[in-house]
Amino acid sequence: MKAVSLFWRGFDLLLNILAIVAAGLLAFMFLSIIYDVTTRNLRMFTVTWVVAVTEYGLLYVTALGAPWLLRERGHVSMEALRSMAPDALAYWLEKLVLVMCLVACLAAAWFAWPVIQRNVGMTDVRAAFIPRWTMFAPILLSFGLCALQFARFLFQPGAFFGRGVQPQDGI
Repeated sequence: MKAVSLFWRGFDLLLNILAIVAAGLLAFMFLSIIYDVTTRNLRMFTVTWVVAVTEYGLLYVTALGAPWLLRERGHVSMEALRSMAPDALAYWLEKLVLVMCLVACLAAAWFAWPVIQRNVGMTDVRAAFIPRWTMFAPILLSFGLCALQFARFLFQPGAFFGRGVQPQDGI
């Protein structure tokens, strides 16, 4: 049991690191856009890499933050439907949804792998310095980690949606 606990602690650490990288990338994108707009408006020079890097960055921020957000249960969920169902049905409905999410994430990761392989050695047309496979790698990583997190939820005792919305949670 200690190995399993150690695995999940490492997994949680990885998700925390990826979320911090996503937050840092978001700040970098923000500053890059300001830099690009400022230099263009002052007619100093044009920064050609900002648009491509920002487009990739949006994908990376989403993909790197999604597993952390899932672990924190900060995503849109079917809690309203579950809360209206009787407890026995709600339990099985919840498990069914977790299995469906797990399968969907595994399928997305599975189909991302050959796309990555096909794009190795190619570069993005808009930014010759960005390898094209890096556009698809975060999809594999994100959906793989989300699948693992859904499996974790599936086999944890207790209800996934059991906490309910608390007043301090906000909107």
